[in-house]
Amino acid sequence: MSDVRPVSLSQLLLRKVLAVRDAFGRDISYLRLSVTRRCGFSCIYCADRDCPGSLAEELSLPEILKIAEVLSGMGITKVRLTGGEPLMRRDITEICRGIRDLPGVRTLALTTNGFRLAETARELREAGVSRINISIDTRNPAVFAQITGVPGAEAALSGIEAALSAGFAKVKINAVLLKGLNDDAASIRDLAELSLRYPLDVRFIELMPAGGTACCKGEYFTSGAAVLRALPELREDPEEPVSGVARLYRLPGALGRIGIIAPVTRRFCGGCNRIRVTADGMLRPCLLSDREYRLRGLSAAEIRETVTKALAMKPGEHGISQDGDDDHIRIRMQRIGG
Repeated sequence: MSDVRPVSLSQLLLRKVLAVRDAFGRDISYLRLSVTRRCGFSCIYCADRDCPGSLAEELSLPEILKIAEVLSGMGITKVRLTGGEPLMRRDITEICRGIRDLPGVRTLALTTNGFRLAETARELREAGVSRINISIDTRNPAVFAQITGVPGAEAALSGIEAALSAGFAKVKINAVLLKGLNDDAASIRDLAELSLRYPLDVRFIELMPAGGTACCKGEYFTSGAAVLRALPELREDPEEPVSGVARLYRLPGALGRIGIIAPVTRRFCGGCNRIRVTADGMLRPCLLSDREYRLRGLSAAEIRETVTKALAMKPGEHGISQDGDDDHIRIRMQRIGG
């Protein structure tokens, strides 16, 4: 059963609020904007090991800034650039600067696999990115290559040092838990101990289903509780934001924090404040819903009208089930954006 109560469409359209609201009364202020489907990795949970994508399908710089500008005028205050791998865009710094300069945007963040971060971190910071998430599922080079298809653990890990040196307001490590690959106590502790050395958040994420991949059909799923079993000395962090998706903890004496993001075993849809735009300009009101709405090629007025209609159809929950019966979810993860 949904944990949010719907309001009527007439109520939705009549409300005068700073942020646009969906049909469940949730203020939508967070845009996750995929700027490319291309990626140098081929992670096993991405659904498509070849990660197809072409320059021709990607939104151009003017198209990205147009969509972002309209949405910022509708109440979007935080934008996260995702992919694929956003650092594969040659114009990524121009994208960042353009979004940074939009009057309504207060926070610009970026999610990366870290492979190119060592040489671009300072440039991204100067272009306006204030928060950066680095996807690293393991520090073990052999397992890293098994998960990603690329022997790039050293390069990704060096991106952490570069990000911290560049002065981002927040640096986070994202690790997807995969049964039999990185969910053992030693692997979890190995990543978690980064929070002892650095002032960053290490966040362990439950695997979400994506269509077309055997990886996401059950045999690789591990509950976020595996982290608590591996790190019994963890203590909940009193600074945890009420609306955050991660439950936050600290190791004794740590500079940073440990997060557990559990979209399957601990749903947080009731506080969802985000929408997604894919690299080819399709608006997705919910990560795992099949509903998409084209924004590419529309006028500013048409974009506003489409967004309002789309949010009226945003579901109360994502529909992920703990029993692995997720055949209705057909979207490929690399199309959604991280």
